[in-house]
Amino acid sequence: MRPDGGADGRQREVRVSSDHFQSSSAIRRNVDGEARAFVFDVLVDGKPVQRATPVVLSDAGLLVDGDELALDTVFWVSRRAGLMLLFGRERTLAVLGKSGDLEELARGVERGSDRAAQRSLLQPLTREVVVCTAGTAVSGNIGDRKIFGLHLAVFTQRGLHLFAGSRSHSVEWPVETVSEITSAPGTHGRGGLRLVGEQVELTLRYLFPEEIQAVARVAVLPPDPVDEPEEAAIEMFAKGEVAPPPEASLPEFSLSAEALSEACETAARRVDVGRALTERLGPGFFERHFQDLGEIALGPLMLRKSAAASERTLARAVVALDAEQLRDDADAAFRSASDHLFRVFQTVVESIAADRRIDRETVADALATPDERERLVESFARNSELMTGPLERVLARQHMLMQRLQAAEHAPPEAEDESLDEAADEWKGEILSLDRAYGEAWSDVLVEIADTWSERLVPRLRHLATLRGRRLSENTRLVILAAATFTAMGVLAWLVF
Repeated sequence: MRPDGGADGRQREVRVSSDHFQSSSAIRRNVDGEARAFVFDVLVDGKPVQRATPVVLSDAGLLVDGDELALDTVFWVSRRAGLMLLFGRERTLAVLGKSGDLEELARGVERGSDRAAQRSLLQPLTREVVVCTAGTAVSGNIGDRKIFGLHLAVFTQRGLHLFAGSRSHSVEWPVETVSEITSAPGTHGRGGLRLVGEQVELTLRYLFPEEIQAVARVAVLPPDPVDEPEEAAIEMFAKGEVAPPPEASLPEFSLSAEALSEACETAARRVDVGRALTERLGPGFFERHFQDLGEIALGPLMLRKSAAASERTLARAVVALDAEQLRDDADAAFRSASDHLFRVFQTVVESIAADRRIDRETVADALATPDERERLVESFARNSELMTGPLERVLARQHMLMQRLQAAEHAPPEAEDESLDEAADEWKGEILSLDRAYGEAWSDVLVEIADTWSERLVPRLRHLATLRGRRLSENTRLVILAAATFTAMGVLAWLVF
């Protein structure tokens, strides 16, 4: 194995300035601003996973189960599906938890992270043309060195570069084979790839299929020549420091709104009520009901679209349309639709019961049971699976685009990167596909709600409307008769005297 590297996956050395990997001061004890507390599963520097671990985020750093991590030592944050990897000069953390909490934690960490270290890391590699970057769990060997644990992987057209703390490793393309390791069902972005070459055998996990395909295109074929200047000196400034970031440009996604508007009208007509019950409910009852459900359905997508449209940069717009958070929002909307349905039904039941003076036991029997609610929620969840594929594709393209944006920001000022435009176009295309799938999934839900009314809820309302009110007890009738008698006698006495 030659020390200067070579073909077939041979190792070559990459030097990173040690100035960026010296320890920094500890977290300040008195921090301006309010700290935010979370509970995550955490893995620190390859130690066993710590379950349900308290994590406190402040302006200065993280407190992980009593152990401090200063934010200005963090040089990279990598998001995978439900997982966040933090790479620092002193240690590396993997955090597993809810996507909303992870997103809030990631934003806080990125605000205080070491931007100079990011530039020092990426800028020399931009001359090799960065394909993608990803936080990854690595196992295997390069030559006679064992490689294990969490690393930041930078894939370029020239090779693979792995960073963990002050350590770095490099493999030059081509390798003999690149094979995909698929992720378990429901864990998109938890798969990986296996690289095999001369004196190289590595497994890298937490990669999206799109990233694996991009790596395979450059890793097993002779790489495209990369033009380098005669003197490969590092620029004084990175592109992100002297040029404005790419402006936000969003696709016109309105298919879901159009589909849902039509679906609401169709669902309202689908409910078979009958004349007597229609008169009791009032005109337009189900039209208004399904319009309300349509607003619940569109809420998550429209709110995120509005937030993205208000952003000036493409990076912030992508974050506003985060696919993982949209997935959580959509799940919450499905639950809200179920709750709204049964709240409306309960209101109608109680109104009929009051008019007919129906006893509480009969009313309770008419209301939906917890099992019925759960069955409907589970049915909605099956409909939401229509969005799983589109959401995962958006998530993958989102990660690829953010990687290209990050690489472009740290590139030399004169660098041009056509792949950034390509990544943006692919992300926009998947957003449009998601918009279509969102409307289709919710249209199916509205049909199911209409059938629930027709088959289960309306028959109960009809039954309640035919019941007679409770008859007064014998004692109550005697009391009323006595009261009426005394009242009549009093009136007669007043008239006589």
